Amino acid sequence: GRLRQRLDAGFNHFRDQWFRPFAALAVAYRWTTLAGALAVLILATGLLAGGRIGFNFFPTPEGVTINANASFVAGTPPQRVRAFMNQVNAALWETNRELGGNLVVAAQTRYGQGQLASASSLQGDQHASLLVELTQPDTREVRLNDFLKAWRAKVPLPAGIENFTLFSRTAGPPGRDVDIRLTGGDVDQLKAAANELAQTLFTIRGLSAIEDDMPYGKEQLIYRVTPAGETLGLTVDMIGRQLRAAFDGQRVQIFQDGDDEVEVRVLLPDAERDNLIGLERFNVLLPNGESVPLSNVANLQARRGFEAVRHAEGKLAVQVSADVDTTVVKAGAVIAALEQGVLQELRQRYGIDYSLEGRSADQQETLADMRRGALFAFAFIYLILAWVFASYGWPLVVMAAIPFGIVGAIVGHWLMGIDLTVLSLFGLFGLSGIVVNDSIILVTFYQQLRAQGLAVQEALVEAACQRLRAVLLTSLTTIAGLTPLLFEKSLQAQFLIPMATSISFGLAFSTVLVLFFVPALLSVHESIVHRLSGESIEKTMAMADKQP
Repeated sequence: GRLRQRLDAGFNHFRDQWFRPFAALAVAYRWTTLAGALAVLILATGLLAGGRIGFNFFPTPEGVTINANASFVAGTPPQRVRAFMNQVNAALWETNRELGGNLVVAAQTRYGQGQLASASSLQGDQHASLLVELTQPDTREVRLNDFLKAWRAKVPLPAGIENFTLFSRTAGPPGRDVDIRLTGGDVDQLKAAANELAQTLFTIRGLSAIEDDMPYGKEQLIYRVTPAGETLGLTVDMIGRQLRAAFDGQRVQIFQDGDDEVEVRVLLPDAERDNLIGLERFNVLLPNGESVPLSNVANLQARRGFEAVRHAEGKLAVQVSADVDTTVVKAGAVIAALEQGVLQELRQRYGIDYSLEGRSADQQETLADMRRGALFAFAFIYLILAWVFASYGWPLVVMAAIPFGIVGAIVGHWLMGIDLTVLSLFGLFGLSGIVVNDSIILVTFYQQLRAQGLAVQEALVEAACQRLRAVLLTSLTTIAGLTPLLFEKSLQAQFLIPMATSISFGLAFSTVLVLFFVPALLSVHESIVHRLSGESIEKTMAMADKQP
């Protein structure tokens, strides 16, 4: 047909008039070609090393729920907690009106219980939380981080509040962006170190919902037996049993009243149990039957307790965590700065250890596994190619295009303005296989031409020209299939775009690379082989020219 004839004529014209001269130049000036490819590789590496491209381990779609948690000091009247939560609720709906009025679906306030971002729950009159349901991310233009910033700016913090956080549950790997576990042998030292670390996090822009999972609880009275009490034969256990019986009650009888079982306890009157003056009037029974005032045999010291004391690997532990706004700062940069600065200082000053948890730990484990997997994959690729080509040098030529193919993926992320993710790395693995396939096509055809008696340079140029159609079809069909995903606006598909970017841009660059870089590298390989065999490539080309 005419259309097919025109397409073939146009392609042949492009191949013979445009591509062939450039392919001949790439082979003739092979060292210049290799130097240019190496320069591009260095520039792409500079984009990573210079921070122009960040790394976000696993980007997740926005959630549809927000938790607002407020924790006051123990003993705060419930009326103050309710008044503050009313302000938070009013600020929520005011923010909703200012940003369009169609963001919040419903909101529910819960008193007497709080919810930490680490999924730990808190109980007590000093805690309250607000659960907010938003519309689906694809139906609103306001992003979640912008909504949280606007809402947080409208909430003034009253006196007596210990912690107020706004956070949203997201899908993906468990844990939070910044999650650091501190371990040690003293709970007070751990809490002091956690507070200092949290204060450091507050100074970093882009961090929110900063908290630790060992919040303060109600005030406690710690008693210790005085020397006088020890002389009278008292111990901590004896005083503790008497205090428990007086304030919690001592069971003296259980009787049956119809179908009910009634328990009888003897304890102090409510007027004495609900006031500290009851402790001052409390008399302790001595082993000899006499009694003395509690203040004469024990020292009482007030101290804040903790809601919960946690352990990890047999040691006391506390985790400090925060959410990261990736548009302001990267989680990896925050972790690196903490490890080089405040975490080392806390280790020396408080005698504690630290470890990365949450997504940081998952990231380190995943990247370590991927490095090992990449080494095994490249080793198997080399063994298979060495077996197919019956050579140790040809597989190196074919695989040399792999790192240069990654350049296109890195530049693609930079042009698209997105970060590298773990799915980008998956795309690089797939890209490596495609680059190897294209290189195999070119090298195999070159070997056939050499077997037919063509000279090295002529065979290299002819192989690139004859395999141009196959390489272009392999690349363009894949790129065309992935292009719609690159411009997908749905937030639910955003985490797939980095993988499509790696394959599409990497394949586009590797197509040029295979057609120009591989022939130049093959020319260098042939020169090395002939020199090692004692025969110059010029002599081989001259002999080939003399053949009829």
